[in-house]
Amino acid sequence: MKRYLFLLLSAAALGGWLRADFGDKPGDFIFPVGIAFDGSNNILITDLGNDRVQKLNPRQEYTAGWGRFGADSAGLSDPCGIAVGPDGNVYVADRGNGRIAVFGPDGKWLGQFSLPDSAAPYGIAYHHGGWWFVSDSERDCVYKLDPEGSLRLVIGGSGSEPVRFRRPRGLAVDGEGRLFVVDSGNDRVQVLSPGLEFVTSWGGYGDGDGEFDGPSDIAVGPAGTVFVTDTGNDRFQEFDHTGALRSMGGRSGTGEAEFLAPRGIAVDPDGSLYIVDYENHRLQYLSAQ
Repeated sequence: MKRYLFLLLSAAALGGWLRADFGDKPGDFIFPVGIAFDGSNNILITDLGNDRVQKLNPRQEYTAGWGRFGADSAGLSDPCGIAVGPDGNVYVADRGNGRIAVFGPDGKWLGQFSLPDSAAPYGIAYHHGGWWFVSDSERDCVYKLDPEGSLRLVIGGSGSEPVRFRRPRGLAVDGEGRLFVVDSGNDRVQVLSPGLEFVTSWGGYGDGDGEFDGPSDIAVGPAGTVFVTDTGNDRFQEFDHTGALRSMGGRSGTGEAEFLAPRGIAVDPDGSLYIVDYENHRLQYLSAQ
């Protein structure tokens, strides 16, 4: 449980960095939320307060951005989750517009996936079987969409029983096809089989080891470990796929390796972490080396 905790306390010496500028200029953020990598390890971030997507190269330099407030093909409204498909296109949970907005790698509008009326999409994840999963944190469910974006299944509904959710947020799919759902309102992670049957869950409200306070996002690392942003506790936690705690790190603050309401999380092929530090309006990087 010490590897990432030590790293957080020593981030500068071990290759950690933070990118932090509040504002609306290129490379600035206002309440960023989601994060994803494309096939070239460029970093894509949903900049919720600016209603846009920003793209950084692997050296963390700004290269492109698109979006503005609106509901047309150039607009976004409170974008949250983001994912890159096997086609290289960028899929954004356009929460305020109740849709999944689809862009080319260059930010060109390609279309949208329509969702049920009053949907409020938050998280999005691609399944290697060709499916898309989208969490709806208002209707307390997860949608299964086909490759063309047509709705095929609604999973869950409001509640605390297995395969029931309260404010589901981040989603991830591991190499075995298991679906991990951040069940934020129930302060837990739920794991569903490739057949979408309940496998296990872990968490519970609190600030102890393995507990959560309004968790937001989830990512599966190259070794199969699972990372969760524990938003209300200003930290992240690392688990194996069964929910056994492996490490944790972070604390409240504005310095390096400190967080205020961390949201998005992603893991690169080397196992290094990228954490969207929501209320500090920045992105932090923690090297696994």
